[in-house]
Amino acid sequence: YGSGATVADLTTGWLNDRADTVRAHQRTPRAWNDGFFRGTSVKAAKDIQVAYWTGKEIGARQPAEYLGEGRKVINYNDEFLYYVLGEPQTFVYPTGQRIYEQWTPRVLRGTTAVPERYDGQILGGSFAVWCDLANSQTQDQVAAGIRMPLRATVQKLWDPDKPELSWAEFRALADRLG
Repeated sequence: YGSGATVADLTTGWLNDRADTVRAHQRTPRAWNDGFFRGTSVKAAKDIQVAYWTGKEIGARQPAEYLGEGRKVINYNDEFLYYVLGEPQTFVYPTGQRIYEQWTPRVLRGTTAVPERYDGQILGGSFAVWCDLANSQTQDQVAAGIRMPLRATVQKLWDPDKPELSWAEFRALADRLG
């Protein structure tokens, strides 16, 4: 990549090479937002989707920056959609009620939504169970802990508007359906 190339250039080149491999198998390339770098001479291919999970890392780009470039984004908002075992650092277990009442697919980082004009570029969301501290919970505890957050996430992906049911009514419906 030339005498002035950086590790970020090398990393971006590697990402583009992997994207070529994925495309050759009729798949869509996707990378976490912290895999995209500013100020590089090598640019990430335009069709690589962004899995936006946090904007807390040093040099983090805001979601609107990716959307403004025309990129498609999948919402992995770490404040709502990450169940990190053991709650290390600043992570806390997400609650169904908080997701149901405060989150929508346009809330990509923190609690602030990006403008509605980007709706067509936001491909939905993904709820993640991340294993930082493996022995923090049993499988049954994880299953119980994600039960209502998963239900709330699915509801908000289906209909991101203000819910018609109160949280208590939604929870009762979820309990009734099993």
